[in-house]
Amino acid sequence: MKHLDNLTIHRFRGLRDLTLQDLGQINILVGGNNSGKTSVLEAISTYCRPLDPLEWLNTSWRREIKSSRKPQLDALRWLFPQNSEVSHVHVYEGETYVSSTGDFPVTELRAIYREFEGVSELGEAENSSEFQLEIEEIEFDNILRGAELELKVATTFSPHELSLSFEIWENQRFVNRKNRSTAVLPIDTVTPFSHRIEQLQISLLSEVILLGIKPEVIKLLQQMDSEITDLVILSPTGKRPSLYIDHKRVGISPLSAFGDGVRRLLFIALTLVKVEGGVLLIDEIETAIHTVALGSSFAWIVDWCQRLDVQLFATTHSLEAIDAMLEASDSETDLVLYRLEKKESQTKAIRLERERLHRLREDLGQEVRV
Repeated sequence: MKHLDNLTIHRFRGLRDLTLQDLGQINILVGGNNSGKTSVLEAISTYCRPLDPLEWLNTSWRREIKSSRKPQLDALRWLFPQNSEVSHVHVYEGETYVSSTGDFPVTELRAIYREFEGVSELGEAENSSEFQLEIEEIEFDNILRGAELELKVATTFSPHELSLSFEIWENQRFVNRKNRSTAVLPIDTVTPFSHRIEQLQISLLSEVILLGIKPEVIKLLQQMDSEITDLVILSPTGKRPSLYIDHKRVGISPLSAFGDGVRRLLFIALTLVKVEGGVLLIDEIETAIHTVALGSSFAWIVDWCQRLDVQLFATTHSLEAIDAMLEASDSETDLVLYRLEKKESQTKAIRLERERLHRLREDLGQEVRV
């Protein structure tokens, strides 16, 4: 079995009763705008780290640029269905529900989000000594909006449901109380703009160097620029380290001097290594990669997903990307394409395994995205 064999997203954002049957190792998601492709990735992300509140918060912000993010409660609320009844005091409550089969021992995840108004326990949040606020000292300005996130998980290794609850307050930094749940699958997400955050790349490259596979990552970058010879981490000013590329023609240059294509492929490669034995999510996999380099780049990604036992889920709007993925794979590759279609209140997935997809594209030239 694969990490995830069958996945049903019963409720998550705008998705309702969407089933992805007989998942492959390489899974491509296509569909029209607002069909729910990115929402599928977000549902998988929270499902693979179900009892980690930071995963929920990070997922809620992932579509947004850091400088213009919504407040954390507003962002988190939108992971939940928005058609729930709202009371006369405008207190929102919503629930998501996802289930799956496969090697991953989590079989069901229910998350309940409840907003409320009250006084936060500031002393506890700041790890200070006991803090109490007498009733007569409570003023209007002390009343804050908060939310409880209740997470309930069913697993194959326990007859009892795992359950955790967390409180999150507006305009206050969330303090995570770490838990040691075994209900975790290595997972990470590559967004269309995450490759621009260089500090993430430095941390990931360090892991790759320790694993001894930096030469393989350089081979991938050479699909974009054959004169790239090395990747190094330097601190010329003695302060914050930066990532540099050694290039035959221009010498050692900062990563920021290179185009988005090189930076994105590097981030994909480093993230793939990080999630060995788990799941990699790539939103708009073709972003910043020139069509000429798609085939060779995807061949590298497919090969290393197989070597590292990584299950890939990727969205795309591009026929060129679909054709390049077919070119990068062979008849033995466990590749599946799912076309998402909204039907009234339900989202359906049309499944095309690799051989059928190959016939539709190569022999008939058919459109398979919508």
